[in-house]
Amino acid sequence: MKKSISVVIPCKNDGALLAEALESLAEQTVKADEIIVVNNASADDTKTIGEKFGAQVVNEDRIGVLRATATGFDLAKSDIILRLDADVVLKPDFIERVHQIWTNAAESSGKKVVGVTGSARFMLPGRKADLYSRLYLGAYRAAVRSTLGHQPLFGTNFSIPRCWWEQVRESIDFNNSLVHDDMHLSFAVRPDETVWLQKDLTLDTDPRPLHGIRQFINRFRRGFYTIFLNWKNSPPHRRLAERRSR
Repeated sequence: MKKSISVVIPCKNDGALLAEALESLAEQTVKADEIIVVNNASADDTKTIGEKFGAQVVNEDRIGVLRATATGFDLAKSDIILRLDADVVLKPDFIERVHQIWTNAAESSGKKVVGVTGSARFMLPGRKADLYSRLYLGAYRAAVRSTLGHQPLFGTNFSIPRCWWEQVRESIDFNNSLVHDDMHLSFAVRPDETVWLQKDLTLDTDPRPLHGIRQFINRFRRGFYTIFLNWKNSPPHRRLAERRSR
């Protein structure tokens, strides 16, 4: 039986980019069952744009992607919650592919799949797009996977079952706005669970993470902060040993 899908998009002052994302969602061969835009204290026309495309728009005035993401997840009613950023553009068969991948994941053997994470391609000219995308995402996956014992969720493009979110949400601290929400949530994956990496589930995304060395350093600093924070409750030696025992 095909599962229903809710799309959750946190957005803060990204109205123009959000319009492109919602337009690509409107052109899907298989439509999402609901689209939730979380307006995170935006000063632009995010709310108006979301409503124009028929999305459910909810306000989250506490600034922070983690809080906005949690608000959207709590409102989602579908079996699967698909988390996207506001600055992405989806291929027309994206939602259709997410349906098929979750069907494959449900039929797989081994650890229980509680997350499906895809990839992204920076919208850059020529070969830069593939090169920079591979380097950026490769560094993220390699660094975080070694501490998690499984693939990390990638905030621009991942999905989780709503029932799993309901099971783990009470164990997650939403009050720290300095953490990366995707990495923080990845630490909630339990020893008998895993994340399915689908590298060819790709969407296009704005290249602004690459703009300026200061922003690049800040993103990695927040990443290491998120890891060290979670190590307090889930140190790597204990986490990896628990996963091997299962």
